[in-house]
Amino acid sequence: MKILFTFLSIIPKSFYRFCIRAYLFTGLYTFTESYKVTLSNIKIVRPFFSEAEALDASRKSYTESLLSIYETFYSWSRKPSKVNNNILVVKNNYLLQEHIQNQNGLVVVAIHNRSIDMLLSWINSQTRTVSLYKKIKLKTLDKYVRKIRENKINKTFETSVAGVREIFKSLKNKEVIAIASDQVPARGNGEYVKLFGRMAYTTTLVPKLACKTKKPVIFCCINSIESSNYLSVNIEPAHNDLFDQSECLLSMNSTIEKLINNKLSDYSWEYKRFRRPMVGEADPYKD
Repeated sequence: MKILFTFLSIIPKSFYRFCIRAYLFTGLYTFTESYKVTLSNIKIVRPFFSEAEALDASRKSYTESLLSIYETFYSWSRKPSKVNNNILVVKNNYLLQEHIQNQNGLVVVAIHNRSIDMLLSWINSQTRTVSLYKKIKLKTLDKYVRKIRENKINKTFETSVAGVREIFKSLKNKEVIAIASDQVPARGNGEYVKLFGRMAYTTTLVPKLACKTKKPVIFCCINSIESSNYLSVNIEPAHNDLFDQSECLLSMNSTIEKLINNKLSDYSWEYKRFRRPMVGEADPYKD
């Protein structure tokens, strides 16, 4: 599979951009499910946008999502040192480095901006990590991606009760945990809390890790750099409220919002983040 992903990422990024622009020019993208979901999400998180502004923002986001596929293929087929050549700027890197040096355990919350695998590749180049992993349906691809993420020194556990136990155990053993918190959890593993002004079913795992272990938490994501093929890694500290059981979920979503708002188009809006509405609320993705 490495040969396939290497071949797909040999194409210059500039040519890939040209192909995307040509595709967008046809207007065919407006019929895709991923674009329709993107548009629905943009209208949810930017209710004050005019129709023209929402369409423009959705088109930009859809473009960046297509580019992130290239970035994922690249990260799946290159060594971390090569992948890191795409990272030009790391903002607030001291937050990560000082906790790594302290060797007392750390929770790194990854946000689904652009390619999550490129972000994980960068994080894993800085420190060994333990993470949860959602199986890919295609077994061959699942085995390959898991091998890439583990890279002989990292540990991954399937997203399950047993996997969560291993995460708590690893954190208590002062290891670095890499985990996402911006996707819809399984029923029973979340609570409803506001995200961009709308009630969203939100995972409780990160706040539980923070409140029960009192280990430090940082948030990070990847952003594109204007008029460039390079990327930046942005790191934000957790607010103190994350360690308060009465405020932790809202605090977490507030930090996620802050990172997403840095560049709205970089977030994976093709994902149905609000697909589990509260009882009595309409599904925003159904006509």
